[in-house]
Amino acid sequence: MEDTDLRLLELIAARMCHDLVGPVGAAVNGAELLAEGEAADVEVVRLIGQSARQASRRLQVFRVIYGTPGALSGGAPFVQAGQLLAGMLEGEKAALEWRIEPACETAAGRTGARIALLLALACIEALPRGGTVRATGGIVGSRVTLEAAAIGQGAKFAEEAVAAFAGRTAPAQLNPKTAPWELSRRLARAAGGGIDVAVGQDGPLARAILPSILGG
Repeated sequence: MEDTDLRLLELIAARMCHDLVGPVGAAVNGAELLAEGEAADVEVVRLIGQSARQASRRLQVFRVIYGTPGALSGGAPFVQAGQLLAGMLEGEKAALEWRIEPACETAAGRTGARIALLLALACIEALPRGGTVRATGGIVGSRVTLEAAAIGQGAKFAEEAVAAFAGRTAPAQLNPKTAPWELSRRLARAAGGGIDVAVGQDGPLARAILPSILGG
């Protein structure tokens, strides 16, 4: 394993911990309140349940994007990816529109679904005041195009995210915030494709163009 690969793993682990510490911490605090005699407090019980569900849904998405291809169904990986992300966003400021054409299921496979999830996550971060993440995908000729657009007030990709998608960030300059976008770039490149960032009609978007037969 090269030093750059090890650093990326460390940064992704740090990112996962950062994204999970909030809901896990809230669940722990609620449990401590119950232990102190607040068992009859309905609000505390609700907080524990909500926080535990939020942590579980985030973990399911992380298992897909940071794990092995087998974390997604081989038959309909994009459908499953969309369902997992919709669950993660339940009750959050960003809503999801998942419009991936069925043909992408076999043409782009689980690798394409992982990349689509990563692009959508970037759009969530590009919505400081909430809004909509619109994920689309289809086949043109021999290529699959996957796009995720951030639609909302003040929507904008951070400059460091744009640089990471473009491969302009030196390994030593990567951090937990940009590590997922470096991973998406590597996944696309390994599949024979690439990622770019643009400003679409509805807002900023991240686009992956991939070969139409990726398999797993």
